[in-house]
Amino acid sequence: MKARLPSVSRLRRSLLASLVLLPAQALIFPGLVPVGAQPASGTAARSTSIRTPDFDESVRWYRDKLGFRLISTTSFVQGRTAVLERSGFLLEIAEVDHVLPEADWTRTPAISLIVPDVDKEIARLRKAGVEVLQDPEDDLDGRYRTAEIRDNGRHRIELREPIAESGGFNPTGR
Repeated sequence: MKARLPSVSRLRRSLLASLVLLPAQALIFPGLVPVGAQPASGTAARSTSIRTPDFDESVRWYRDKLGFRLISTTSFVQGRTAVLERSGFLLEIAEVDHVLPEADWTRTPAISLIVPDVDKEIARLRKAGVEVLQDPEDDLDGRYRTAEIRDNGRHRIELREPIAESGGFNPTGR
């Protein structure tokens, strides 16, 4: 029996149907954010990018200190990039050829990571020689316990632990 190829109009209808289903998937699976889509307000971003002149050192730092796993590296004329992953969060590290002066360092976190226990994580990172910028404390609205660290360069990283609201369920057991 000869295999029949789908007609162009049939392929076109199939493609249109998949485009209609894409937004529906976001409703069915609210944690799923299509590549290139902006997260809705109140949801966490699933990726970010940082720039550093210390490419190899930064890749090692995020892998060894924060437990990211290296997915890929690519070399371009202007420098290298690496993609790392931790619990579904993607981090792109891009190599640049200069260091920003300290006055231009970011005052807000470049990355915010959810951790099961901020106090334990800060104690572990402090022992590993990581610079702690803010010790763990409950934020003003009482939804998270937060702390801040600095990576091997200039980037601030916020660590967040969800804490139970009155009568709420906290999956980390706090």
